Amino acid sequence: MKVLSSAPLSCVRPTLTSAALTPNIRLACREFALRLGVESSHSLSQSVVTETVVAFLKNVPPFQFLSTSELARLAGHVALEFFPKDTVILSAGHSAQDTLYVVHKGGVKLTLRSQVGKQLVLDMRSEGEIFGLLSLMGRDLTRLDVTAIEDTLCYSIPGKEMQRLISSHAEVANYLLRTSVTRYMDRSLQELRTQTGLMGDTERLLYSLAVKDVLAAPALLCAEDTTIREAAQMLASSKATCVFVVDASGTAVGIVTDRDFAEKVAAQALPLELKVTEIMSRPVAAVEGSERVFHALLAMVSGNIHHVLVTQQGVPAGVLTAHDLMVLQGKSPLNVVRFVEAQPNVQDLASAQNRISGLLPLLLREGAKASHVTRVVAEVNDRVTAKILQFAEAKLGPAPVPYCWLVLGSEGRREQTFKTDQDNALIYSDGGDEPAAREYFTQLAMFAQEALVACGYPLCPGNYMASNLRWRQPLRVWLSYFHDRITEADLHGTEDALIMFDMRPVAGDFSLFEKLAAQRREWLKQKDAGTFKSVLACISVAHKPPLGFFRNFVLERSGEHKNQLDLKLFGTGPIVNAVRVFALDAGSEHTNTLDRLAALPGWPDRDPALLQDLEDAFEFLTLLRIECQLRQVREGQPLSNYVAPEILTNLQRSLLREAFRASVRAQAVLEEAFRTAIWAQMGR
Repeated sequence: MKVLSSAPLSCVRPTLTSAALTPNIRLACREFALRLGVESSHSLSQSVVTETVVAFLKNVPPFQFLSTSELARLAGHVALEFFPKDTVILSAGHSAQDTLYVVHKGGVKLTLRSQVGKQLVLDMRSEGEIFGLLSLMGRDLTRLDVTAIEDTLCYSIPGKEMQRLISSHAEVANYLLRTSVTRYMDRSLQELRTQTGLMGDTERLLYSLAVKDVLAAPALLCAEDTTIREAAQMLASSKATCVFVVDASGTAVGIVTDRDFAEKVAAQALPLELKVTEIMSRPVAAVEGSERVFHALLAMVSGNIHHVLVTQQGVPAGVLTAHDLMVLQGKSPLNVVRFVEAQPNVQDLASAQNRISGLLPLLLREGAKASHVTRVVAEVNDRVTAKILQFAEAKLGPAPVPYCWLVLGSEGRREQTFKTDQDNALIYSDGGDEPAAREYFTQLAMFAQEALVACGYPLCPGNYMASNLRWRQPLRVWLSYFHDRITEADLHGTEDALIMFDMRPVAGDFSLFEKLAAQRREWLKQKDAGTFKSVLACISVAHKPPLGFFRNFVLERSGEHKNQLDLKLFGTGPIVNAVRVFALDAGSEHTNTLDRLAALPGWPDRDPALLQDLEDAFEFLTLLRIECQLRQVREGQPLSNYVAPEILTNLQRSLLREAFRASVRAQAVLEEAFRTAIWAQMGR
């Protein structure tokens, strides 16, 4: 769609009436018309236009090789064209257009459709990049589909002008051949490798295969009245390593492994005629055969177990073992977990950190989704914390009353990338010897704090730690915390809720947390919780995604991170905050952002595509944070969440804009649903 067209550019004029344009398109045309010197009568100053085009092209290869006079001549033949988002600019198989395009604002994707109808994205082009070269040089048919991925403005250069430049300027011809043709080849080969699975037998299998695809053995089953002797004979004859005990309905109610026979039967000299139910373990960890192998791995890591029952529509079908995953992966996070469990003291546990920090590049190399990586990291961190508390109890003795150790913030959401600050708290039971309990848990919290520091987890700058008396209280005090914040909402108290509502138990007596969560759930259902949700929503839209006019990135203007943007504060942060409010309002108990999104009802009357777009945006932003931090580690730089857009690929920059745009939409829904008069009192 040509909006400002007609070569030469010195005669540029709108070819669409303003009534035919959407407000955004009219704004875009007006902005660029003003930049190009278009007056209200649509007349144009030749010198202004020439200077504008020359100023742009002199920084764009291969035009940067041209002299100013040559650029000025070229400017007389350039047109400016506008393509709304999703416009197909070039279509494969159609007659070639005799035009080369240079993206001025926006971006396009170059795709190729396979014989089976699958669309392969070969490349993305953004500001200052060209497309249409293959079509121009071939002169017969267009080879690729080119589609605008956002509202896009392009300079178009007639083919005869490009042919003249190529024939008269060797550096222009060499650049186009070297960068454009090889770029297509490299991208095409990489895409083919990915699509056809030529990346090695162990690559991506963990995160792409279904559990049923890697089953090595069927599940060995026995009834509840089976004796220990009979179960042992079943194992011996089948060479299996476990047997699942099923009830009359065929549901697995327990598991007995070869280790159970050694530790529970032989070591304790139990009678072999006892029922197998006497030695079985419960509950049974199970996954559906259609689930990804990753979920079986997560079940093993979470429960520190070696066997997972695989079901088909709930019916036992097979067993997946840790050995199966070891063979599949080559290296397994299970090894890291077991290594952590085997450490005898804090010093040795601290020395194990190299294995833990090595998980991220390993998982990324195997093609893991960002959310899978952070969940595995969270499970390992949970193990480290639980191990430290074991060391503390071994030193201090048993706790005088039951307690529960909690993690907060990103750790509570299972969204940590590299190790982050300590964010934890402690609940202990009411009653008993209160002074003795306070003293014991003070020492336990201090021990844990120092041990976590030794293991590479720095102190929380905001002092959200169990070593702080405020976050180390009996259950009745924690109940009052949540009651006051929900029923008597104010700005400061509600800011605490941002981290308190991402709370998750990792060690101790989980029933204490469950009592707190149950009461909190009831308070959130009450009518007076509306003010709390409104204040929480107001706080949650405080940080706007850094997009300016035409979705340019708004960067830091000064300081250590000049010309960079914060991927956590302005990237994942707005999504986390918005989804937290939506989840609390819906009564969801999940803390993980993607779990919260999955549990939310659809919004057909608001933005039906928003939930999926937020999931995609969050996955991308988290992965980008991890990749940037891995780069910082390799280069010996301090870890941070900042990135300079200039170091990103064109595809990453385009996806980053789309992710920010999804955040903007989420904040708009948040404001629509929860804005009240209290927002004005808070200056919003």
